[in-house]
Amino acid sequence: MLRWADEQTGDRLVDAVLSVNEHIKARHGQEAVTASYSAAKATLGSLDEIADAIEEAERGVADLRGHPGEYLRGIVGSLKALTRALQGDDVPYDKVIRAIQDTPCEPIAEEKAAQLAELLDEDLTDFGYRGDFRSKLSAWLEERRVPPDQVVTVAEKYLERSKGGTLARVISLPEDDGIESVNGIRGVFWSGYSKYVGQHRGTLTFNLDRPWSEPVFVPILTHEGYPGHQAFYCRWDDRFERGEWPFEASYYLIDSPTNALFEGGPETTLHFLGWDDPASDAPEVTADEKRQFRAGRTYLDLQRIGMTNASYFVNMGQMHHDDAIGYMERVGRLRQTEAALAYRFFTDPVQRLYYPCYYYGRWMVERAYDTAGPAKRADFFRILYDTPHTTSTFIRAVQDLTGQSFDPFDESKWPTLRAQG
Repeated sequence: MLRWADEQTGDRLVDAVLSVNEHIKARHGQEAVTASYSAAKATLGSLDEIADAIEEAERGVADLRGHPGEYLRGIVGSLKALTRALQGDDVPYDKVIRAIQDTPCEPIAEEKAAQLAELLDEDLTDFGYRGDFRSKLSAWLEERRVPPDQVVTVAEKYLERSKGGTLARVISLPEDDGIESVNGIRGVFWSGYSKYVGQHRGTLTFNLDRPWSEPVFVPILTHEGYPGHQAFYCRWDDRFERGEWPFEASYYLIDSPTNALFEGGPETTLHFLGWDDPASDAPEVTADEKRQFRAGRTYLDLQRIGMTNASYFVNMGQMHHDDAIGYMERVGRLRQTEAALAYRFFTDPVQRLYYPCYYYGRWMVERAYDTAGPAKRADFFRILYDTPHTTSTFIRAVQDLTGQSFDPFDESKWPTLRAQG
């Protein structure tokens, strides 16, 4: 077994993580640890015991050198902030997110949403739609609509194609990797869910209460499946089995500084596959499908700005329900059902501490991928898929890879919000 810290420190850290999960399950009925590759079990029965274990781990990693030390100090610091939040400490939302997620937490300029709306409007005009933007958008979504009873069928249609593109151009996977089932569900606030069941296998589940259209659904499918969450889960498990992944990172914990990578990578998977570039060498889909998927990705990015800002305003006490719903409809162009689901998501007591990682991770990873360029793509994927990272250590790794400054959160350095094919 690969260890980055001494045995006692590593054991205490992983015990604290798994015990946080048990606390959240007991209090909120949710899984905070969505995958765990070791045989370790939670033993800590209270938040005070968890806090003591975190402090012990903090002492154990204080002088650890190199990437392991930087990574583990980031994890421990975030765990301390998460534990305080679970204890009910009254800390402003933006400060809690920065402490837990290692990302910014501030309003996103609405001009960026307007830019994405303009790009999407151009695409819809090219597709032959006429009228104002809202009319064109509604007609496009309706024409490409996926009825609830066809969601699983459409997922299965593209699942093997996306896995083939992953193996050809992104990463390899264990031979026994696979999706055991694709399912529909109602009554949840999330859009899609990838559950890792072990032995390199997973299941995918999609929310049938959400209105779907194929160009919007396919980016969600690649996010949950290949080369998204399922690919990350099974590759990490395989590396752990081989002794190439450290015990101290042998789990995935929501509300931690690894979240921007774990969501940002899947949010960018359409781009990894080349399915957002009509000129790309991605034979699994047609040039017309690529144009449609690129527009769908743009619409999702537009929605994400409206949702992330609404989350900020609500959790900072600056908006209430009706205002937040209206804001998402106006700025993010969400339909009312989608806005209502998003509101439930970012007001959930656990998921509210997770929500911003989707937006910040999305642009951090895509900008890193484009900055690395084709010549360093294999090295980039090793950084993303094969090494435990926090937000900060990932940014440093990209700087080392490219030999240039990399600040993915300085919006003045990034003139466009559309993938560069």
